[in-house]
Amino acid sequence: MVAIYAGALLAGLAAIALQLLAGHDTDHDGLAHDVSHDAGVASEVWSVVASVRFWAFALLAFGLVGTLTALFRLAPPAATAVVAAMAGAASGAFAVVAVRRLTQRSASSHATRAELVGRLGKVIVPVGVEWRGKVRIEVKGTMIDVPARGTEAIGAGETVLVEDHDDDGVRVGRAPRELTRE
Repeated sequence: MVAIYAGALLAGLAAIALQLLAGHDTDHDGLAHDVSHDAGVASEVWSVVASVRFWAFALLAFGLVGTLTALFRLAPPAATAVVAAMAGAASGAFAVVAVRRLTQRSASSHATRAELVGRLGKVIVPVGVEWRGKVRIEVKGTMIDVPARGTEAIGAGETVLVEDHDDDGVRVGRAPRELTRE
């Protein structure tokens, strides 16, 4: 039985090494993994089990746990097989889910207009109720210029507070004196 576990361990190591050498940082095995919320649990489970990454990590954990448990005679053969299978399934599922979560939530340096609300900016092109101008706002360490309308006429160089946003830009008002650095 140790030979089966050792073979699985080697197969898992080979599969992971092959993925690393091939530069596969995502799970491209020809299956659709963007399972919609309406697809159901069965479809989600199938997409995990059908993954190459699942089998690579499952074989690795199954082989490692089985080999060590059998060599050191820590449990009877039947218990060893059950524990090794559980470790393999858990390891494979964890690897797939962890990588998917990490790749789905990538950090972005792009600011959305909603993130601008509540920030201070400087008027660079005068703004007014009836016309758009432009304000410069620092967000995520970058200065960005945004089309803006004012709650009143506000001249270039004045500090403004972003109050709202829409498809055309942002709406700004004069910044309260307590918030300005002037």
